[in-house]
Amino acid sequence: MDQLHASVPYNVPMRVVNRTAVTVVGVGPYLEWSRSRDADFNAGQLTVARTKAFGSTFLLPEVDYEEDLQEWVEDNFAWIFEFQLSQWTGDESAWPANRDLQMFRDWFRIDLHNVVVDVGDDDIEGEEL
Repeated sequence: MDQLHASVPYNVPMRVVNRTAVTVVGVGPYLEWSRSRDADFNAGQLTVARTKAFGSTFLLPEVDYEEDLQEWVEDNFAWIFEFQLSQWTGDESAWPANRDLQMFRDWFRIDLHNVVVDVGDDDIEGEEL
């Protein structure tokens, strides 16, 4: 059984991380767009459709008020939108034009999490973007 599917015994040290998480998951219009991009890419080929919406999680410094998180999302929606699109295709000509805050809100579900728990028993690794 791989680490993802292994159950975590209660005796594994868990720690609450001093971060706030913002998750961004594609909905309706994003899913339609991604499926159309997939269809264009795989034209004439029999493929298994990629229909599950995968999202991204952004870890921010701890925030006390939801209004501050909403403001952060509004201030940063443009690059988050581009990041989400780039996870599907690097072809910027395929990205929708005139991306504004309303379109972002229509295309993505934003969830805010004030408690982040690390249940991994290894060090967190990352790479610069």
